[in-house]
Amino acid sequence: MKRYVQKIMEKLNNLLSLNNEVEEIYSEVEEKVSDVSLKNFFKERALERHEFSELIKLEIENLGETPEPKSIQSKRFYKTKMKVRNLVFSDNELDLLDEVFNLKQETIDNYNDVLMQPHLPLKLCKLLVKQRDNVQSTMRVLKREAAFVA
Repeated sequence: MKRYVQKIMEKLNNLLSLNNEVEEIYSEVEEKVSDVSLKNFFKERALERHEFSELIKLEIENLGETPEPKSIQSKRFYKTKMKVRNLVFSDNELDLLDEVFNLKQETIDNYNDVLMQPHLPLKLCKLLVKQRDNVQSTMRVLKREAAFVA
C-alpha cells in the first residue's frame, strides 16, 4: 500500500510542477504579447493555473504528505515550452496558439494519467476532473480563436 501512495504522490507532485511551469510560461507570454485579448487570455490562464496548483497542494497535504514540486517534464513538454517562448518574439499569433494548444494537450494527458490510478480519493478525483475539464474547455476556445485568426 505504501508503494501505491508513493506512486500517487509522485504523479500529484508532477502535476503540481506542470501547473507551476505552465503558469510561469503564461505569465511570461502575457508580459510579452501586444494584443490586448491575448494578454487577457494568458493572464486569466496563469491565474487559473496558480489556483490549480494551490488546490493540488492542499489535496497533497490532506493526504498527509508534503508537496514536493520538482522540475519536470517530458521531452515533449520541454520542446513545446521552448517553442512557445520563441514564438512570443516572432509575432505569429497562429503558431503561438498552436503551441499553446499542444501545451494544453500535454496537460490533459498528465491529468488523465493521474486519473487512471486506482483508488484515488473521491474528493481528489473530482478536483482533478474539474481542472482537466477546464483545460479542455479553453482548448475549444483556442480552436475557435485559431480558426478565426486563420
